[in-house]
Amino acid sequence: MEHPTKNDSKGDVTLRAVLIGLALVPINVYIVVQWETVWNTQYPTTMTIFYNAVFTFLSLILLNMPLKRWLPRVALSQQELLTVYTMLLLAVCVSGHDFSQSIFCTLGTARWSATPENDWSNLFWKYLPQRLTVNDDHVLYGFYKGESTFYTAAHIKGWLEPMVWWTLFLSVVAFTMFCMNTIIRRQWIEKEKLTYPLVHLPYEMSREGNGHHPFFRNKLLWLGFGLAAGINLINGTTFLFPVLPQIPLGYNLNVYFTERPFNAMGNFPVQFNPFAIGLAFAIPLDLLFSCWFFFLLWKAERVVGSMAGINMPGYPFVAQQVLGGYLGIAIVAFWLGRKPIWQVIKRAVGARSDADDFGEPIKYRTAVLGIIVGISFLVFFSYQAGTTVQFGLAFFGVYFVIAFAHTRTRAELGPPIHGIFHYGPLQLFIAMVGSRKLESQTLTAAAPFWTFTKQFRNHPMPYMLESFKLADRSGMDIRKLGKVIMFSVVVGIIVTFWTFLQFSYKWGGISEGRGIGAYTVIERWLVRPLEPDARSLSAVGIGALVVFINTVLRLRFLWWPLHPLAYPITGYLPFEHLWFPFLISWVVKGTILRHGGIQTYRRTFPFFLGLVLGAFTIGSLWGIVGLVTGIPTYAFKRW
Repeated sequence: MEHPTKNDSKGDVTLRAVLIGLALVPINVYIVVQWETVWNTQYPTTMTIFYNAVFTFLSLILLNMPLKRWLPRVALSQQELLTVYTMLLLAVCVSGHDFSQSIFCTLGTARWSATPENDWSNLFWKYLPQRLTVNDDHVLYGFYKGESTFYTAAHIKGWLEPMVWWTLFLSVVAFTMFCMNTIIRRQWIEKEKLTYPLVHLPYEMSREGNGHHPFFRNKLLWLGFGLAAGINLINGTTFLFPVLPQIPLGYNLNVYFTERPFNAMGNFPVQFNPFAIGLAFAIPLDLLFSCWFFFLLWKAERVVGSMAGINMPGYPFVAQQVLGGYLGIAIVAFWLGRKPIWQVIKRAVGARSDADDFGEPIKYRTAVLGIIVGISFLVFFSYQAGTTVQFGLAFFGVYFVIAFAHTRTRAELGPPIHGIFHYGPLQLFIAMVGSRKLESQTLTAAAPFWTFTKQFRNHPMPYMLESFKLADRSGMDIRKLGKVIMFSVVVGIIVTFWTFLQFSYKWGGISEGRGIGAYTVIERWLVRPLEPDARSLSAVGIGALVVFINTVLRLRFLWWPLHPLAYPITGYLPFEHLWFPFLISWVVKGTILRHGGIQTYRRTFPFFLGLVLGAFTIGSLWGIVGLVTGIPTYAFKRW
């Protein structure tokens, strides 16, 4: 059978676009590591859309505009611009707070932070994997004390082997996710046509028409941009000069709920972040309603518990329910897509199948084999580090299930944040079997794994699929883009390690607390062993059950208003800063659709994208000003 040649007309992923991306990646990774680990001021990778990447993308487009007018043959096409954006997205992602950064914080901690009081020398030292950690005090001295340089033979030699192994580990994690995305890409993007709200902004910014970018000629865009940028300029200025009045963007309602049972709600902020309202406006209306409704339901759960006199430690086990919700989402998504996934597997093994892998990033056979080999390597890696094979299989099985659920959530909902607060695969296993049944060597080796699963705020899988969505909308060559994605991942990891080492030897012990936090948790499990926790496991089951019930009701009753994806999203702690912007967007979007229809919605949409772009632009500029001057500056994100 001869395949259609629609790819022949697609815009190529050109060498010059890759080279431009390659030049911009180190700059962005360098900035992110400084913001998040050296200065602890701006945290772009704790969001699902990276504002520094959007700001760099905007700068590139503005530089390209004169070329588009005067030298059109030299100017970058939309496909080339989006190639650069994809490279930035993936490189910044793997450099982020809950991926390579967190692991790096643990590699010398058990050795350096051991004291007679914590007895870590006896608890951990004999179990530390020598190839994956640094245990030479001479190498670690400058790393934690600063006023030194990484560029000595001893320091480079001391870090080289762990850097190589962890780079390989993270690259295999990303490649396994890449293979998983290959299997689900066509079903979610081309057949189900999920909305992918987070791709609207970069796509519209790069879209061309009649030789120009129509997005930047929209007056409503600049109205939204000016409003958000103006607020950030004013508040950024007043941050530096506190005598000037600031524009208030939030208020905490907990000051009105000081007595039982309503004081059980805890923190109850009402915020008016313009960029959050703008991001929420792209989310489907039923999901917007479900988000603020479920958030209030979480608060009501605490109040009811207080009224009933429930004083169980950890009640209402929110993190456990959130984990259960994501496991439920993954099960539902896999079950509903079981037929096309089965066709892909049949194609991979050479059986008769309706699935066609023409135009996919890689062949289905390569993708299935890649998942098997990738997980096998990760299990072997953890075994060599000191865990049991059973632990490795269980840990990475749950890890990739959660990543799968996050990817589905982002494809449908596109929330500004997602995560699970300090309850991942490791905590789940402790609840199932207790820490007493896990060997000391297994727990010690698992300390770095705890760091990149403690909140699950950024991992590559959703960003890869969103890049494929951009490719699908803009007519890019997906196979070529797939190679660029994996190239960007590896480059991003290497640049992150290099940047981290450089800053650590200069300033000393940057983000040392993250590593100490990981080993402190392991120490607690070893010194005070935990028994299996039936309450936590029940909460996990309840979270999955809520998702299952909501899914069944939505499938059977078209009028059912609650979307299951919103349940775990709103249980994540930082969502308390976003529930009110979601409520505002729900009211505004619902009013526009009810009284003006879809055409009015499309006409007003640029205003809300302008809110996002204005906040991201000025927010990035304030962050850069802080790096240049060495003075803390205004952080617009406010969580």
